[in-house]
Amino acid sequence: MSQQQMTLPDKLLAGPKRFRRQAETWIAQQPPYVEVAVATMLGGGQGAFLGTIMGTMTKLDPNAGKFPFSPPAGANPEVAQRMSAIQSGGPMAQARNFAVMTGVNAGLSLAVKRYRGGVEDVRGVMIAGFGSGAAFSLVSGMTQGNPLMGAFSTGTLFALLQGAFYQVVTQCITHHTVMQPQEKAAGWQEVPATSRNNTQAV
Repeated sequence: MSQQQMTLPDKLLAGPKRFRRQAETWIAQQPPYVEVAVATMLGGGQGAFLGTIMGTMTKLDPNAGKFPFSPPAGANPEVAQRMSAIQSGGPMAQARNFAVMTGVNAGLSLAVKRYRGGVEDVRGVMIAGFGSGAAFSLVSGMTQGNPLMGAFSTGTLFALLQGAFYQVVTQCITHHTVMQPQEKAAGWQEVPATSRNNTQAV
C-alpha cells in the first residue's frame, strides 16, 4: 500500500508498528537473559500504569483502604485483610506493587518458557503466578506476621488462580476450535451449483 492510499489511522500506526517489528527483531537476536529482562521491564511498566490508575481511583474514594464488601459470616479474616491491602495505598504505592507483580510474572513466564524449550502450559503459568504473588506480598506488606510464610501462601493462591484461569481459557479455545469445523461440516456445507439449479428447475 502506497503512502497516498494509506488512511489517517494507518499513517498514525505505521510508526509504532515499524518500531515494534524492529524491536522484536533486535530482541530475537539477543541472549535469553536480555529477552527476559526486556519482558520484565515491559510487564513492570504496564503494571505501574495500571497501579497508578487504581491508586488514583482509590484515593478519590472516601472508603479507600477498606474492604469494599462486607465479608459473609464465618469468612476468613485473613482473606479480607489481604483484599483490603491490595486496594490500599496511594498511586505511587499501587504503581510500585503492580509493577513488581506484573514484571515478575512476565519475566518468569518467559524464563520458564525458554528454559523448557518453548513449552507453554499450565505448569509454567503456575510457576510465574507463584513468583508474582510472592513478590507482590513482600513488596506490598499485605500479610501480617512472618513475611516469608505470607509470601508463600499468597504465591500459592496466585498460582492456583492463574492455573485455573489458564485451564478454563485453554478449554474454551480448544472447544471452539474443535466445534467450528464440526458445525461447518454438519450444517454449513455449501450446496453445489448443479444441485441449486436442479432444485430451482423442479
